[in-house]
Amino acid sequence: MRLAFILLILFFIFSNIASAGGKLIYAKGNVEVLSKKAKSKMFQKVKKGATLEIGDIVRTRKGALAILSLDGGSKLKLNPDSAVTIKNTQKNNEEVFLNKGSAFINVLKSKLTKDAKPKFNLRTKTVSMGVRGTSFFASYGKQQKKKVRKDVWMCVNEGLVEVQNVKSGQKVSVKAGEGIKVDKGDKISDPKPLAWTQKLNWNMDESKGDLDNKVSIEDAYSDPLDQDYD
Repeated sequence: MRLAFILLILFFIFSNIASAGGKLIYAKGNVEVLSKKAKSKMFQKVKKGATLEIGDIVRTRKGALAILSLDGGSKLKLNPDSAVTIKNTQKNNEEVFLNKGSAFINVLKSKLTKDAKPKFNLRTKTVSMGVRGTSFFASYGKQQKKKVRKDVWMCVNEGLVEVQNVKSGQKVSVKAGEGIKVDKGDKISDPKPLAWTQKLNWNMDESKGDLDNKVSIEDAYSDPLDQDYD
């Protein structure tokens, strides 16, 4: 009986550890979470300090902003009208799915070797972005004129991001200051320097000033990408 009791306690302990995901360290406006474990399959409004678990979907409404701190060490700044699903937060093996909208990602520098697997992986339905110690921005499925565009935009602020097309397997490495576009899930464009990436608000620390991003992603990408990104 005593052994069974101990095993039961250990089961609950390890179950909680396995499901740990992170914490909401900043919230402005209407930030909601759909808990994987909750009986109710409805989004619930949450506040700063809320605990996040594996499988949870975090979304921001119009004008809202959220910063997530994952247990693996990385941070995500979720822009308005955006949503992500937390897939994995183990150290050196974090994974987040970008359902819609856009996010800034700051991945802590890792001691991994060049041949090691990425520490952080951001996925959409069409591409996978593997990272080892960097900060980058990604946008997917932006709403425009009553239509949802399935394009992916991505640019790198620091480090290197490897983008892979889920369907074709095409891989492209994107360096700091460069950006790419994946039009409707097709071919990944060639990486090109984008000066406007420096104008994005990469800040994720409330004590260091404004957190809102005021750069229009569509306007910023329209000229350099639409002209010769084939």
